[in-house]
Amino acid sequence: MFKDRSKEKRLVRAPSDLVSKLNEAANRQGKTFYSYITEILEQAVRAYEMRRSLKEIVDGYEVLEVHKEAGTVFAPRDILEFLLREVQDEKDETLQQLWYQSGRWYGIYLRSRSDSPVDAFVRLLQEGRWDLTEVTLRQVEKGLDLKCVSAFLSQERSMCLQKFIEGAMISLGYKSQKNECFQGIIRLKFTLSES
Repeated sequence: MFKDRSKEKRLVRAPSDLVSKLNEAANRQGKTFYSYITEILEQAVRAYEMRRSLKEIVDGYEVLEVHKEAGTVFAPRDILEFLLREVQDEKDETLQQLWYQSGRWYGIYLRSRSDSPVDAFVRLLQEGRWDLTEVTLRQVEKGLDLKCVSAFLSQERSMCLQKFIEGAMISLGYKSQKNECFQGIIRLKFTLSES
């Protein structure tokens, strides 16, 4: 991939505290500083060629790690839709409660792992394989407004996702004030819990 590197070297300026951290990381991995920096720059070029930033790629990896910790299994959309339709009528309350509890776990996990757990949760919704085309979170006078939109979400999946979001937000210190859930559109309003 990057085999024909030029022998010419260039000086790159960087803040000294960042250079110290990079040197420490190189030492931990048993690499020379030069080879470690070269590897980082190669990956930055690779990300650029994928039309992504390193930040997007690292954020996406963090989302996958959260799903991995949660024991999430990815399944084809058609299979998930079929299963949800089959159990929705007869086990509706149980299914909704399971999604709610799953959301609670995610909220607790994000609260323990992130300095900004609400932002991390929004990133999880945006990048977490929910088929959402729009996720917007607005700060309002007395809380938060969250909107999720997707052309791919069935009514059943929309209802399950709504319960998941409510569970996560409860764990993040918010209570649901108002919710609207239609096929592919979820709008929720939250206020801070008093406890």
